[in-house]
Amino acid sequence: MSRDSRRLLPEPPPSFSLTRRFAGWLAVLAALHLLSAAIAAGSASDPSQGISKAAADACSAKVKKMEDFAANAVPGKKQTLRFSQDEVNSYLALELSSKYSPSLKSLMFTFEEAKLQGNAVIDFDRLGMRTAKLLSKIVAMMFSGSHRLSARGKLVAQSGKANFQLEEARFDDTSLPNFLVEEIITAVGRKQRPPFDPMQPSQMPYRIEKVELHSGYIRIYQ
Repeated sequence: MSRDSRRLLPEPPPSFSLTRRFAGWLAVLAALHLLSAAIAAGSASDPSQGISKAAADACSAKVKKMEDFAANAVPGKKQTLRFSQDEVNSYLALELSSKYSPSLKSLMFTFEEAKLQGNAVIDFDRLGMRTAKLLSKIVAMMFSGSHRLSARGKLVAQSGKANFQLEEARFDDTSLPNFLVEEIITAVGRKQRPPFDPMQPSQMPYRIEKVELHSGYIRIYQ
C-alpha cells in the first residue's frame, strides 16, 4: 500500500427525514447497508444499467404509499409492496444521492434470493473516523481518497427491526478482513441523517414489519 493511501447517509421536516432514513436503511441496512460500479467477486451484471427516471418515479410513489399507510394506520390492516432492483437503484441515484453525507459518493444494490450485494464509493477524507476506538483510528490511518467498497451478505429484517450481516467484501480489487469492512460500514451509516449503524438491529421506518429479498426485487410488509 502506498504512502498516499495510508493518509488518511438545517433539520429537515419529519416526513423528509423518514424518507431519507428509509433510503439509508434500504441501502446500507439493513445498512448499506450497506453499495456505482459492478458488484465485485464475480457478478457479471451491472445494476447501474437499469437506472431511469421512470423507475425512480415508481419507487418514489411506493415510498409515498408506505408513508401514507403508516400515517393512517388501521388496526389489523396490512400492506405489501414489491420494489424492483431498478426502482431502488434509480431512486437512490436520481432522487437521494445529492442528500448523502459527503463521505458517500454513490450507492448501488443487487438483490439475490435471501442475499444482498452492494457497491459504494466512499471518500475517506470526508468520512472523518475520529473516535476513541482503536480500530477506527487504524482505518483512518490506512486509507485516504475515494475507494470502492463491495459487500455481500444477508439482510435480516423482521419483527420491525433490520440489520446487515456481512459475509464477504472487497476494497477496490483487494480483499479486506470483514471486521475492517464492518467498521467502515458503521462509520458511513453514522454520517447519514439521521445517523444509524447498519450492522446493529434498528427500528425500520413506516411501520415496516419485515422485508424479503428475492432475485431482482424485494418485498416489503407493513
